[in-house]
Amino acid sequence: MPRSQGFTLIELMVTVVVAAILLGIGMPALGHLVEHTRLATTTNQFLTALHATRSEAIRRGHAVTLCTSDDGVTCTSDTHWHEGWLLYENPTSTDQPPGPDSILRVANGWTGPNVAATGNQPVSQHITYNGLGRSKRLSGALLMGTVRICGKSDQGRAIIISSAGRPRATALQCD
Repeated sequence: MPRSQGFTLIELMVTVVVAAILLGIGMPALGHLVEHTRLATTTNQFLTALHATRSEAIRRGHAVTLCTSDDGVTCTSDTHWHEGWLLYENPTSTDQPPGPDSILRVANGWTGPNVAATGNQPVSQHITYNGLGRSKRLSGALLMGTVRICGKSDQGRAIIISSAGRPRATALQCD
């Protein structure tokens, strides 16, 4: 009688043990890669929003504002950047969009899970660019600030807006 082809129980157990060891070694590295990718994606999305705000202001020749928003219709003061934002035309430097026609872009909950984007006082709720592409506060004063993007790990990103309005990203140690 011919012997049937297949795996023995010992061969199968050895294979499962080797697979478990490889997964145990590889999973932490994969988790770190996912976290790094989320931070990079969030940083790039926020930088894109800032560049869009600046270019719209230059193109239109007057102020355009990026503000935190959780509903996509109004600016909200108790919301952080990772919960959503909207971009609106703001020639009169108001803290709310003048109407639905002035809203240019909206993003709701645009970060991945466990990633927070918060700004320091000058840039915590509104970032406005004038028609020359310079950042300013709604009052017209100079605007400089930092938006911190942090995940679960202690590594994060900081987006720093200079006095000229140019945003740049740099590495950051999160608390």
